[in-house]
Amino acid sequence: MSYFSVVIPTHNRARLLDACLTSVFAQRFVDYDVVVVDDGSTDDTPAVLARYGDRVRVCRQQNRGPGAARNVGIRHAQGRYVAFLDSDDVWFPWTLEVYARAIGEAHEPAFVAGKPALFRSLEELRQVAELEPAVLTFDDYYASGEEWRWWGVSSFVVRADALADAGGFTDEWINGEDADLAMRLGLASGFVQVCAPCTFGYREHAGSAIASLERTHAGARYAVTMEQAGRYPGGRARARERRRILTRHVRPVILECLRESRHRDAWRMYRATFVWHLQLRRWRFLLGFPALTLSALWRNGIAGTSVANS
Repeated sequence: MSYFSVVIPTHNRARLLDACLTSVFAQRFVDYDVVVVDDGSTDDTPAVLARYGDRVRVCRQQNRGPGAARNVGIRHAQGRYVAFLDSDDVWFPWTLEVYARAIGEAHEPAFVAGKPALFRSLEELRQVAELEPAVLTFDDYYASGEEWRWWGVSSFVVRADALADAGGFTDEWINGEDADLAMRLGLASGFVQVCAPCTFGYREHAGSAIASLERTHAGARYAVTMEQAGRYPGGRARARERRRILTRHVRPVILECLRESRHRDAWRMYRATFVWHLQLRRWRFLLGFPALTLSALWRNGIAGTSVANS
């Protein structure tokens, strides 16, 4: 059994996948195996993977989305911990070394979250320094409060048994499957946030999955529905902590829907989480959202009138 299994889902990212895998095989910490799930690619992805030979375990499936692809990878993982990396992102040479140190010092926590360095070209990452590791530790993820503790699935390192107990990712093709998994890991013993150094490069580009507001909204709605149905662990005793975290993720989605003139979606999410925000005393959001909506409707009305009269 290896210490880490690295699970990488990919779909039509042959150009980016090579940089991703190169960064994995540049690790100083070498006790790991790599699983790449080709989620129905139609580009040169098979040729890229063939160059790595038996260093990569390749699984292929019809295009079903990133959550389903990661679940295939999880089933083939052999490590004590599963480290996730998206095929458009990269690691630093020290990444697994930092994770292994954090895990050892925190006595094998269930969930570790890494720190991103945002980039558009690989040259930008040369400026990222290897700093002395610094972490925050919590009894579990729910105890970590509402601050942003992770940035996408590429920041996730999860103990294999805790991942199995949580049931892996949802197969729903949504953005936010990472937030849903984090919520289902909420009571798993031990959560660590790596504050330094940066452990992965998060590539900003037009083809990123988060560019789809439709799927981002679907993901937020899915998480709210799961909470309403009592599907997240902790019962009433941990409800306030769950909803503090959930509303932190939902608010930006509501506001983005408003900015993109998806007023009905924004209002539905606002109503669905109104009581949670009220209990958390988020007055600025509760009072500000209706005002922002009226302002947006007024601007759209003026714009519509101008177009109609032109």
